[in-house]
Amino acid sequence: MSVALYATIWGALALFVAGETGKRALGRGAPAPTWAWRAWTLGLALCISHVLLAFAVRHHWSQDAAIAETAARTAEVFGVPWGGGVYVNYLFVALWLAEVWWWHADPLAYARRPRWIDWTLRGFYALIIVNAAVVFASPAGRVAGVPLVAALLWAWRPAGRIEG
Repeated sequence: MSVALYATIWGALALFVAGETGKRALGRGAPAPTWAWRAWTLGLALCISHVLLAFAVRHHWSQDAAIAETAARTAEVFGVPWGGGVYVNYLFVALWLAEVWWWHADPLAYARRPRWIDWTLRGFYALIIVNAAVVFASPAGRVAGVPLVAALLWAWRPAGRIEG
């Protein structure tokens, strides 16, 4: 089952990056390709599957167990036993879900939203993804995580506007 646990989150993160790459067109004033929304949505579904699998397999449907394990892992890495990362991960999933919904429900408004919203969300997403794919990853996971983060940062580089 741990293979499914790790496959779902790494697949989710890869599809997150793919969707962000496809969204570059929005920064140029063009519509994003259809595959980008589909990739991003599938990534979200895999992320939710990962959370459910983790709760079923690792935490036996116990919120307290999830918080305790998160606190222990945080103490290993940072020396501080903080379990609040569970709630930060819930926020990550909730924001991703809200964005998927907004992009699908009103692509024009989504594309025209203020850039500060994009950059605020990107900062939060970067914090979560760097921690998941690099900081808290196994040494083998970091081998995949560093290029994944680099690809995400590349996708977020400023896009030139299309002149019309």
